[in-house]
Amino acid sequence: MNHIVSLSGGTASAVVADRVLTKYGRDNVKLCFMDTNWEDEDLYRFLDDLESYWEIEIIKLKDGRTPLQIGEDVNFILNSRVKACSRILKQQLFRKYIKNIEKPLAIHLGLDWSEEHRMAAPKKNYEMIKGVTVDYPLIWKPITTKKYSKIVESWGIEIPRLYKMGFPHNNCGGRCVAQGKKEWRRLLNIFPDRYKEVSDWEQKMRKNLGTAKEKTIVKGITLKELAKENENQM
Repeated sequence: MNHIVSLSGGTASAVVADRVLTKYGRDNVKLCFMDTNWEDEDLYRFLDDLESYWEIEIIKLKDGRTPLQIGEDVNFILNSRVKACSRILKQQLFRKYIKNIEKPLAIHLGLDWSEEHRMAAPKKNYEMIKGVTVDYPLIWKPITTKKYSKIVESWGIEIPRLYKMGFPHNNCGGRCVAQGKKEWRRLLNIFPDRYKEVSDWEQKMRKNLGTAKEKTIVKGITLKELAKENENQM
């Protein structure tokens, strides 16, 4: 049986990888990271530290486009309801890669006990490939509170800086299109240039597609309006 871990660049998937490597051994495990080409620079430092700690190379796959470029290519404003960027830049790349790995193959993903409602979709998606099964190592021995960062620090590895800044994830440099108002406000306050890049893109796409109310990244409000709202509250 071969095993592969999908690494997100966050602490939860790092704990998944460590559990899988401990249980099955490095000779039977591959680690894979799908790069959105839009990540915080400290994410790559984190991956390098993990490689050194585990003494195993992390396979890095990249489409080459950013999520905003994907949005332009599919002529759609990405949002929490329709995450075409995740599907194209992560899931499709990963599916293409695993098709060429010898089967049987177990895919290990970083969902935990609090995300059981999300587990059925990946199983359906990947187990359509003959010889592939999906597993969730975080529920092997559930961690009742999110202590993933403390576990990573116990390895002598510094956690990604976005966590220290208060972000709940290490995706897309804090610009994840699936996040809500709170995290967009955090991005505005900490990385205003990143916020402006996405806000300007949203305005450009709204102009190209028409300005229907629903054509926004955050439901019901544009990032430009959210920034103005945030300014008025200060």
